[in-house]
Amino acid sequence: MTLSRPPLLWVTGPLALAAVLLTASWLVAAPADLPEDVMMGKKVYEQHCQKCHGEGGWGDGPQAQWQYLPPVNFHAPSSRLKSDDELISVIEHGVIFSPMHSFRGTLNATEIQDVVAYIRLLSQRGR
Repeated sequence: MTLSRPPLLWVTGPLALAAVLLTASWLVAAPADLPEDVMMGKKVYEQHCQKCHGEGGWGDGPQAQWQYLPPVNFHAPSSRLKSDDELISVIEHGVIFSPMHSFRGTLNATEIQDVVAYIRLLSQRGR
């Protein structure tokens, strides 16, 4: 008599389901339930980023229409593939020949890291 191995889905299914549920609950969590860095990042984003990148991070803020280069859509694969260090560098130094100016001196290192955490949350949300 040979014992058959359970299908991989049976082994990984509960773990995968738990991971999805934990991630999904964090994405739809009430604002008070979000990690502190994300909450602080949301405040920074609303004050400094939302006017160009939009409320949902789609690059459709009220000032986007007047810019010669459109603001980054944080949902685009090219943006989602950037490392945290790359995003921090862009926020800190800006992008040459674009409306994205440097926030060095305006935001401290913690605020920049917090806004990156919030951008990561935005990039996972749908419309």
